Amino acid sequence: MTAAWRLWVLLLVVIAGLTTAVGMTAGFGAIWWPVAGLWLAAGLACFGLSVWVAGLLIMLGVAMDLMGEAPVGSWPLALLSAYGVALVAWDRQPPIPVVGAEIISVVGGFAAAMIALGMAASVAGEPGFARGALTGDFIMTAMLWPLVRFVILPASIRVARR
Repeated sequence: MTAAWRLWVLLLVVIAGLTTAVGMTAGFGAIWWPVAGLWLAAGLACFGLSVWVAGLLIMLGVAMDLMGEAPVGSWPLALLSAYGVALVAWDRQPPIPVVGAEIISVVGGFAAAMIALGMAASVAGEPGFARGALTGDFIMTAMLWPLVRFVILPASIRVARR
């Protein structure tokens, strides 16, 4: 991967971290706020498997754990699970249309993230795992995906995979 691509991914992760931090501030607790890390997991998988992306998703996940006082490791597990599902969706042979890959990566990523967060909460002994609040956040994330995908997915991939 080129240095420009790595810098672009790093910038996207910083923006996702800042978006998450804004959603964690006082006053935003009552509204649905998108999980920006899932946008990255679903979108950056279109480039294929990348240790750089996986490492940055882990760092973003740890930051999300610390911001949300979640058990450390739960969000990295969730983001990597979503990234894995998205990798499978984007790497289908024969290739499927880009809309199909996006739907599978977003919906499958949400399901994988919920399972991973549930497992991490049960291992950590957190009985207060808020599935209802996360479901609202996931719905908001999915609703904003059609707009955010134009930033994450390059036009060459959106057009070439139709």
